[in-house]
Amino acid sequence: MLKMILRILDSRTDYEKILLTASAIALLSSAAVAQDSNLRFGLGVSTLGPTLEGAYRLNQSFALRGVLSGGLGINGAQTIDGVKYDTKGQLGGFALLADYYTGDTGFRVSGGAFISNTNFSGSTTASPTNPITVGNTTLTSGETASASVEFARKVSPMLTVGYDWNIGQRFTLSGEVGAIGMGGLNVSVVAPAADVAREVRNINDELSQFGVFPYIAITGSFRF
Repeated sequence: MLKMILRILDSRTDYEKILLTASAIALLSSAAVAQDSNLRFGLGVSTLGPTLEGAYRLNQSFALRGVLSGGLGINGAQTIDGVKYDTKGQLGGFALLADYYTGDTGFRVSGGAFISNTNFSGSTTASPTNPITVGNTTLTSGETASASVEFARKVSPMLTVGYDWNIGQRFTLSGEVGAIGMGGLNVSVVAPAADVAREVRNINDELSQFGVFPYIAITGSFRF
């Protein structure tokens, strides 16, 4: 079961469609504000998948930024150590950040909140040819076992550092690196085994190292 969860976390598939709620970013400004060159919108890639970003430069030192990310996920059957699992899930969420720029440079320090939409789950049915081991119990007679994983915090603190390169009059190329303090992972396992609670504790111990999710992003945007 632990190996199934670790495989779920490491799996990657083709990009899914960006979440429909991306339209919320477009509402950050009115049509009148859209004429201000301090407003920009862009697309990028990150450790959470494709990103859609909108930002408004308040003054020389401060800006507000919203980043919608998603698209890295899994959906289908996988075989791990001879056991077949049906898996599904996705990485993603929405970040609202305040950017502080130092002097006249493009260097910035950003902090804010990340609202997670990350969740992964997997299930399998036991049979003599597809035995399931949960703790010290082996299931072989049609029993079903399932597991799910999500960020421990629905809303997590986020901190990054980055740099904006203004290219020409309209284009900006940005890069940033940082972390999301997700507080670990919540893991749940459902299976007809007496020691399932102990298995959950063991899994959580193994995944305790995932207290922080690394965030790296590259974004190209146009100023309006």
